[in-house]
Amino acid sequence: MVQVPADIDPRPYQEAAIGAWMDAGGQGILSMATGTGKTITALAAAARLAALQDGRLQLVVIAPYTHLVDQWADAARSFGAEPILASGSRHRWTDDLVSALTAYRLGTRDVVSVITTLDTFSGDAFQSVLGRFEGHRTLLVGDEVHHMGRPSVRRVLPEAVRARLGLSATPRRFHDEAGTEGLLGYFAGGVVYEYGIDAAIEAGYLTPYHYVPHIIELTDEEADRYVEISRRLGRRLAAGADIDDDEGVEHLLFRRARLVAAAAGKLTVLRRLLAATDDHRHSLVYCGDGRIGTDDDGGDRQIDAVTRMVGRDLSIPTHRFTYSEDQAERRRLLAGFDEGDIEVLVAIRCLDEGVDVPATRTAYILASTTNPRQFIQRRGRILRRHPGKRTALIHDFVVRPPARRLRGVGDDLFELERTLVRREVRRVRTFERSALNHPDAPPQGVPTTPGSITDLQTEFRLHDT
Repeated sequence: MVQVPADIDPRPYQEAAIGAWMDAGGQGILSMATGTGKTITALAAAARLAALQDGRLQLVVIAPYTHLVDQWADAARSFGAEPILASGSRHRWTDDLVSALTAYRLGTRDVVSVITTLDTFSGDAFQSVLGRFEGHRTLLVGDEVHHMGRPSVRRVLPEAVRARLGLSATPRRFHDEAGTEGLLGYFAGGVVYEYGIDAAIEAGYLTPYHYVPHIIELTDEEADRYVEISRRLGRRLAAGADIDDDEGVEHLLFRRARLVAAAAGKLTVLRRLLAATDDHRHSLVYCGDGRIGTDDDGGDRQIDAVTRMVGRDLSIPTHRFTYSEDQAERRRLLAGFDEGDIEVLVAIRCLDEGVDVPATRTAYILASTTNPRQFIQRRGRILRRHPGKRTALIHDFVVRPPARRLRGVGDDLFELERTLVRREVRRVRTFERSALNHPDAPPQGVPTTPGSITDLQTEFRLHDT
């Protein structure tokens, strides 16, 4: 039997979310801020549906990553489910799933639950078993549902399944309207309930935070590279290249983005910030995958340089957190971080979604894409509640392009520069709107960096941002 355990009391907004989904006919997406308990909400909805079906239910949970499968399994077991974990080789799970479905059909088993990854779900092996599910008694749950908008997943989503529940803090796909519309169409109610970060902070379910953006200047060498790449971009645009559909333009933009993401000045500011405080426990550093001071394969990777600086030069207990660690090692690192034995975790992207690090009090965002989903997910990781944690602090590193050296490069290129800076400014303003401190006014005792976002807006004539 799947039921809400006695030690879990769904919060009022979780009950409201389940009610909205049920009112929409059991189809739709819950857009809830990261850290507000989407997993518990979905399992409580599954329990509600099972109760309406005389305790019988077939549950399919699709998660984007293997580590999320494990987290879902732990939560599902607390609700009384005995989930089958379908990921990796089909030989690990096919027989168990087929046997469970057979027992369900014969009436000797009331609940079948399977938790799988997107890749396994889309594969032939899982799809061949999916037809054995009873569509009218099955609930399909899409965790971080924005990932399911890609074509390879959309084309295999089962139309026979009646109950559909999507979960995401950011359900819309960045620069993919077709994928977004296809996703909303499958979860036919669209977004049926929203619970944003401001409401969650005000109600005490997420941690209030201070936000400090730091303007980073490029070195002379980096500025030379930046201008050289920009001039090549300008020549391609002047020759009629399409900004949105030209491989040469795309490659140059990628090179320039890597250069900005790994600007050497970020390490200088990070060192200064870390040296200004005696307590570094529960700090995250988000790095890019580029190399310091360059847009090619030369130089140190940013994550290596940061790890070395923090751990060796500053003697702060530090460890990197990347995709190379297995699940057992990740659990060890997260336990050490939670207990304070590891004071700083240095990561690239693997802490963006699904990994719980509620002890985090301070985050240093050295590199971020312009995709709103990434920085919204990262903020949610940082704001989870934890004993003794009253507030969180986010340091955001924003690179100033060498605007004065770009004068005379042409209207198209300068407009492209403005577009890139506008995206950075929008991220900053998004973070500021929900922060405790007033824009451009850091919390007392927190060091700042010369220059402000307002100055950057003025320099690039972004008065409308």
